[in-house]
Formats: sequence, structure tokens, C-alpha cells
Amino acid sequence: MITTTKKNKGWIVGLVAAATASLCCIAPALAFLGGASGLASSFSWIEPWRPCLVGLTMAIFVFAWYQKLKPKKQLDCDCEAYSRKSFFQTKTFLAIVTVIAGLLIAFPYYAKVFYPKPQQAKIIVINKR
Repeated sequence: MITTTKKNKGWIVGLVAAATASLCCIAPALAFLGGASGLASSFSWIEPWRPCLVGLTMAIFVFAWYQKLKPKKQLDCDCEAYSRKSFFQTKTFLAIVTVIAGLLIAFPYYAKVFYPKPQQAKIIVINKR
């Protein structure tokens, strides 16, 4: 018996799109925490593309969830016994990747937790005449 299995790799594209969408915001924070503050400015060019990348990420995840939740076609044989799904093909893994992507996309809203408040410099002028 020949069985064909279709491996859905949509979650990889979704995770890459989510990471790219948050690259303008999370890369500076990681660079700052890592001590390479000069590297933080190298990802600022991607900020104008963020809304498009967030939309692409959402579209990919909607498609991945649709593919995962749509009703399966009934087959004549008991193919579940022959094809065991790996963890990367389960709804649990897709849910984990979706949550991680959501956290990466929402990073600009909670980024202030990672950045210290700037110190107010006090300037004292002494007038000697």
C-alpha cells in the first residue's frame, strides 16, 4: 500500500514572518542587553515594513490554523495506524508557535520593561565674573 503524507511547513514561514516583523523592535533590545548597542541601530530600516509583515504573519497563521482544523477526508483504510504524526505536525506545536509569534509581534508594547528610564542630567551653571 502506498501512502502519501503531506507535510505542512506553514508554521516555519509564519515563525520567520513573525520574527521579521518584530526584528525592528526586539533586535535593539537584545543587542542592548547583549552590550552591542551599535548593532541595535542596524535593524531600524525594517520599521516601515512592520505593518505589512505583521499582516503577512497573521495571514500565514490563519491559513495554518485553517489547514489544521479543517475536516479530514474519510479514507477507506485505517491510515492513523500507519502514519504517526510528529510533534511538529500537532495542534499543540502550532499553538506554541502562534503564542511565540504573538509575543514577538506585541513586543513594542511591552518593550519599555527592558529599557531603563533615561536619567535626567542636572546642569549647574556657575557664573564667575
